[in-house]
Amino acid sequence: MKLSPEERIERKREYQKRYHQNMTEEEKEKVREESKRYQEIYRQNRTKEQKKKSKEYQEIYRQNRTEEQKKKLKEYQKRYRQNMTEEKKDKRIEKSKEYQRQYYLKNIDDIKKRKKKKK
Repeated sequence: MKLSPEERIERKREYQKRYHQNMTEEEKEKVREESKRYQEIYRQNRTKEQKKKSKEYQEIYRQNRTEEQKKKLKEYQKRYRQNMTEEKKDKRIEKSKEYQRQYYLKNIDDIKKRKKKKK
């Protein structure tokens, strides 16, 4: 019996769904960590052209969102913030501070130039 492409895709989705449901918390955590590591490596190895293209795509995507999509996103973000534990909030604040610090260190020359121009 030969399956159509749609049926194959649907079977694969169902299989993946069952697979993820049956995973233990340790396995799920391991998958998350591997994914994070892969994403980090991917981001570091992108060329300037790839980064630029990605930024352009994101900008176009944001501009073309419908009001319904914007509303849905806001609701999701609101629920996410409300459901965050204090520990996650603290981690998020720390990450934000670290990011700002790293950004400042990378761009200190540009920041100083801008300050001089303002004066």
